Amino acid sequence: MEIKLITATPSFLKTIWIAARTCYSPLSPIELIDQEPLMDDMLRIVDHLIKQKHLSVLEHCSVTFAVKDVSRTLLAQYSRHRIGVSLSVQSQRYVSERRDAAGGLFDYVVPEAITNHQGAQSEFLQAMEQAQKSYDALLTLGIKKEDARFVLPGGAGTNFVTTLNLRSFLDVYQKRVLTPGAQWEIRAMLKRMGELLQEREPWLGTYLG
Repeated sequence: MEIKLITATPSFLKTIWIAARTCYSPLSPIELIDQEPLMDDMLRIVDHLIKQKHLSVLEHCSVTFAVKDVSRTLLAQYSRHRIGVSLSVQSQRYVSERRDAAGGLFDYVVPEAITNHQGAQSEFLQAMEQAQKSYDALLTLGIKKEDARFVLPGGAGTNFVTTLNLRSFLDVYQKRVLTPGAQWEIRAMLKRMGELLQEREPWLGTYLG
């Protein structure tokens, strides 16, 4: 798994401060832009908003990540978070998973529980090999990639770009990292996203646990 931050709202705190102050100030947001609020004042307002669950102003901040080498199983879990979450996914309809010239299989993710179990690892790799053979055979028979892909497993690798507003990111993080029970792969992805976001916005560490 590899994750990189592509872009983010330049200043989360200032953006949230302007949006929040607009709701209660006689000043317009145009006038508020030119003000230089103290860091403590911005942090106080953001903390109050989050604790009181007045979260709509957080939606004005967004972050975009590039995600590489995760499983289709993760994608199925992550795509359940639809509100405030955008996805652009590598298509199995158009990108071929045919065995490469060096004889390598399609990209796939192996759970650590299987990697650390010799018998399970052998069984898993046999299944990947059989899926590859079946996929290649279907293409040879003239079946389109969009139909041949049905033999590929949930562990097949994929890549995507995702954008979340801050309200949605905190919600997904709460459900997939801070709440026990999430599967290891999606938990690892969200934790890494949180680390990258904190590098730009260190104050978020208070809310990411």
